[in-house]
Amino acid sequence: MNPKKEAILNRLVWLAIGRPLLAIPVLTLTLFSFHSVSDTSDARLFYFFIVLRGCLTLFYFIVFKGNKTLHGAFIALQLVLDLFLESVLIGVTGHVESPFSILYIGTIASSAYIFYEKGGILTATAALLLLGMTVFFKEIRSTSFDTPILFDTPYRLFLHALAFYSVGIVSGLFFSKIDEARTGLSKLKVLHEDIVKSIPSGVLTTDSAGKITSFNQAAFLITGISPVEAIDRIWWDLFSWAEIQNQYKILAESGISRRFEGEILKRGNTARPCFLGATISPLSNGEGETVGVIGIFQDLTQLKMMEEEIFQKRRLALMGEMAARMAHEIRNPPASLSGAIQLLQKEPSLLAENRRLMEIALGETDRLNAIITDFLLYARPNPLRKMWVSLNALLGESVEFIKKSESEATQVLLKMSDPLLEIFVDPDQIKQVFWNLAINAFSAMPQGGVLTLTTQNGKDKNGKEVMLFTFHDTGTGISKENLPKIFDPFFTTKSSGSGLGLSIVQRIIQQHDGTIEVASSSAGTTINIAIPTWKKS
Repeated sequence: MNPKKEAILNRLVWLAIGRPLLAIPVLTLTLFSFHSVSDTSDARLFYFFIVLRGCLTLFYFIVFKGNKTLHGAFIALQLVLDLFLESVLIGVTGHVESPFSILYIGTIASSAYIFYEKGGILTATAALLLLGMTVFFKEIRSTSFDTPILFDTPYRLFLHALAFYSVGIVSGLFFSKIDEARTGLSKLKVLHEDIVKSIPSGVLTTDSAGKITSFNQAAFLITGISPVEAIDRIWWDLFSWAEIQNQYKILAESGISRRFEGEILKRGNTARPCFLGATISPLSNGEGETVGVIGIFQDLTQLKMMEEEIFQKRRLALMGEMAARMAHEIRNPPASLSGAIQLLQKEPSLLAENRRLMEIALGETDRLNAIITDFLLYARPNPLRKMWVSLNALLGESVEFIKKSESEATQVLLKMSDPLLEIFVDPDQIKQVFWNLAINAFSAMPQGGVLTLTTQNGKDKNGKEVMLFTFHDTGTGISKENLPKIFDPFFTTKSSGSGLGLSIVQRIIQQHDGTIEVASSSAGTTINIAIPTWKKS
């Protein structure tokens, strides 16, 4: 709620509560005013207005309790009716000497309470005019026209005027200052609540025993624990985190903020581990006394996963470097064996059976060399040598090379959206990608089929402009069990091969800041590659 509207509503509440309380002094004044009212029509009129004022007071209270969207006009109407009733009571109980003239003070103060100085001055003026009219008509009824009004009456009116305006101005200023202070505090409170609600960190406060006294929205989002469930619970019991209690003891002894980390179970449909980093500090009041503890915590789960991922990558990179060096050393003996076998094959006395065994040995040596070559390419990729190259030249050469290696039962189709478009890539490595994908497609179509390569301009999920390459074959497809593993190094379903072809493809595409996605069914496999396009400057 708007702080200003909230302040007005609070004043209306107190005004509605104060009206029934005014009935007590009214009844008391009534007892002391019996001597001024004889048993005449004035007395009956006096009692009638006493009852009427009480009924109106009850009516105001009931209406306000049922509807708190009252406007200033309705409050002003109440004040006018009060002034009128008070004037009637004063008129039948001694006019200027009536004890009920003090009721004007209450109405003026009420007006100043709602409308501040302006309301207090206007109501004081209205009260003075009504009192003067009451006195004037009373004097006319009790004296003849040639009898002058006594000096005492104007003097009493002057004293009433002084009292009315003093109360109106002073109470108006007083209530105005109070409202400004209250509004400022309300705004400060709202700002404080908005800040606590808006910060992404979980914030809670506890007493010195660890019982939670406040719990913000971010704390709920991080832990899955609602504020209703958290309030009045012991923090370390609620989180099932004993380390918090230990840190409380250290904080109580040292008075210095403590930082610690740990794991809790996040509530929800399925509980899952959540790694938190928390800081606890003493919570002090305005007098500097420690009244509890404030705790601030963040969800470090993603950060922890990133740290683990970085550590894993460093570990794999180290292992890859070691393996690459070993592979390089392993590559030399097969080369020597291959040379020696080729020399032995030239011996004229070599038996046919031995010649066949040597051919098998040479084949296996070549296969081992190919595996080591692929592994070195994966473990120690060559640096990119990017250049501007047209799609027509890049794909034309690749498709021609692919067509020469295909069987007659397999067709290769090329569909380019803009053959003249140039992209900034390493042409040799992109050709390697196309070749590896084509080899896999041909393996999936042993009885023949169609391999279609399509290019088109598009945008990725982040709205960045990319060139989309789509490879679609009509082969047997990849099973659901094997689909998540196809980019794993050394994974293969073939009887021969290193299992590094798609791993190398993924590595090259990632080096180009691109993405690769695979979808497969019994009707074939589709591979989508997206490589960012750059404007040629």
